[in-house]
Amino acid sequence: MELGLKNRKAFITGTSRGIGLEIAKAFAAEGVHLALFGRDKARCEALAAELRAQHPGQKTFAVWHDFHKPESLKPAVDQAAAELGGVDILVNVAGGAYRGRLGEIPDDEWERYFRVKPLGLIRMTRETLPYLKQSDQGRVINLSGTRGREPEAHSMMSGPINLGTLSLTKAMANEFGPYGITVNAIAPGSTATRRWTELVGITARERGVSTGEAEKHLLREVPLGKVITPEAIADLAVFLASARASLISGTAINVDGGRTRGI
Repeated sequence: MELGLKNRKAFITGTSRGIGLEIAKAFAAEGVHLALFGRDKARCEALAAELRAQHPGQKTFAVWHDFHKPESLKPAVDQAAAELGGVDILVNVAGGAYRGRLGEIPDDEWERYFRVKPLGLIRMTRETLPYLKQSDQGRVINLSGTRGREPEAHSMMSGPINLGTLSLTKAMANEFGPYGITVNAIAPGSTATRRWTELVGITARERGVSTGEAEKHLLREVPLGKVITPEAIADLAVFLASARASLISGTAINVDGGRTRGI
């Protein structure tokens, strides 16, 4: 299937590891020129070098940026847009959440995580928007999470962070639609990244069982019985960025093996 992505230009945040890294690889495989935004400069530069070696002739470079230093954002965006010659796609991956119950999360952790998402997402999109308006296939894809729809006590922070991302996605879709820019969110379930390993370890300690038993316990809540892979999320991101998804906007799609109970 021709996706209409060859020679498109994309910004991807959070590319140091995990989901952001796999999305970058999937886009590179489709012929997309990439600016890889990340706080871990060495990891991003290593990924950029790897992708340049695998896909000669495609522009791929690392852009250092720390969402805790907002003054660095506009110069980074302008530099990346100049290097690529514009922007067609923005994928906001950066962000996470401190695991814990309400009484366990100190104020400084709330503030630290909120500076990355949703505030960092807002700033990144705002600075990139003038360039997206010049594209004939503008796309914004936000990574959210299923806790935005189904909050849980042990992941108190994930609910408001991801709900805020979903709300922003819908509002941005309404605002950017007249410019032909689609905006959508991907809401992954428990994904095979370092955070999944941490969750399995915490569950094992809390229940007094082995990590294998803890993983089985967590996956009992997933109808398909499988942990989500970063590659599965990357596949959806590629589709939403493509010409085939030109009329999909303002929605959030779960990639969670059926775990979310609501429709």
